[in-house]
Amino acid sequence: LIDRHGHVMHIDFGFLLSNSPGGNMNFEAAPFKLTKEFVDLMGGARSRSFVAFRNLCAKAFLEVRKRKEKVILLVEMMMDGNEDLPCFRAGKRAIIEQLRARFAPGASSRQCVSLVNGLINQSMDNWRTRWYDAYQRWSVGIH
Repeated sequence: LIDRHGHVMHIDFGFLLSNSPGGNMNFEAAPFKLTKEFVDLMGGARSRSFVAFRNLCAKAFLEVRKRKEKVILLVEMMMDGNEDLPCFRAGKRAIIEQLRARFAPGASSRQCVSLVNGLINQSMDNWRTRWYDAYQRWSVGIH
């Protein structure tokens, strides 16, 4: 994806909706990829830039959460006629229920900020991500 300012963005719909890298073999179990190198580029986990990253992630989640029904509708529309795609194999009902749950219904804004920070903490330099990346380098030469 490219945003209106020309920035390249990537959304891994398979990972977001139902299937993880490695074909659901649970290699990549972190909520998202946040390697030590990414954190180092921001100046480290205690840097102002990393604090800003945390804040932006929380703000983004809260904003998307306000529009969760539109996001869910968009995913439902994408599913029609595409049920054979790997990201939809779990079935429409299961995928929509899982997606809806990811928006933390019933949680306060403060609880959502804590949730986002927890996801960041779980993802940061996650050992499973490191091992999956090493496996990818070894098996297929992906760097």
